[in-house]
Amino acid sequence: MSKDIFFAFTGPKIEQLTSIHEMSTGYECWNLAAFQMDEFLRSAQERIPPINENVLKNYTREAAGTGSPFGIDGTDYAHCSWGLLLPDIVPNALGNGYADILFLLNLYSPRFLRPVFYLSNFGIYRPDHGEHRLLYFHDQNQVLRFRRTEFVEFYKTLASESGYGSWQADRMAKWDSEDMRMFVACMLFNGFRQNEHSKDVFTWQRESADMATLLEALFTAGTGDNTEVGYKLRKRAAALLAFAFPNIENEVKELYKQRSTFVHGSFFTQIRKDIEIKDGLAKLPSPPFLFLYGHKERIRFALVAYLYLNKIRKGGAAEFAGCASVLDTLERSVIDLQIRAVIRVHTEQILKLL
Repeated sequence: MSKDIFFAFTGPKIEQLTSIHEMSTGYECWNLAAFQMDEFLRSAQERIPPINENVLKNYTREAAGTGSPFGIDGTDYAHCSWGLLLPDIVPNALGNGYADILFLLNLYSPRFLRPVFYLSNFGIYRPDHGEHRLLYFHDQNQVLRFRRTEFVEFYKTLASESGYGSWQADRMAKWDSEDMRMFVACMLFNGFRQNEHSKDVFTWQRESADMATLLEALFTAGTGDNTEVGYKLRKRAAALLAFAFPNIENEVKELYKQRSTFVHGSFFTQIRKDIEIKDGLAKLPSPPFLFLYGHKERIRFALVAYLYLNKIRKGGAAEFAGCASVLDTLERSVIDLQIRAVIRVHTEQILKLL
């Protein structure tokens, strides 16, 4: 029996003529302002029945501040704008696939999504995002992006790879080193959420170091060869994404430069040069939000493409016969234009959905 799961998001009120818009069978966008809370709970429970009577207490709570993360009250619901009802098709998930599905949603969105709550057959759970909702209120206005058939195709295509987006011990027990490398890259991507709305003027380059580490996990880790890492990163990233981002080699080079200044400590010298002294006061420079956001987006596209190629390779695609991993395929494509052309065909197929 298939399961469904519902994600509720904050943000400005959406323009949707119907209370429920169906993108495809089982895939729906809900305008939560069109429902009263009690009406929403009835409708949601009809679509996602409680697993048993014991979880009925997990849908509402008497008042805020009770400490339990289960259930919502009127104030919680008033913060909601829109929601997604999706099939929970995460392979081998224990309980529900919330973390894995949220990872897929964040791969599809240019901004990290932070659900006000999610509803499964165990009731309603309110995740703690560690930030005040007003910090990400406008970022959550992604309804037009998700209310498309392209999202449905993306979701169906990469659901099989969503397990790399969260830790589950029994899944990990079956992983090989290639699977573990994919998990590390996805884990690092999830970590970028922490720096989306605030950055420290003195340590922002730590984020560039994390980004470079993710790129190393995708494009160099596992080969046993640690020479010319920056060069290999640029060439393999270009083999994957140059058709979409023609300047990708220079962008990776600049990111790796910032990573090196942080890792080796020289960034403190640059900070001192950038501090403006005026009237006896030190004016600190602003962290480069746009620079880091741009690189995060390149990494998002790279990770989507990589996961898709990994799925195809595992599926036994003839064009990747003899390639032990996506990394191996990319290394060959640096000099083999025929393999690069094949990679481009597959990569374009998944990236066009974004």
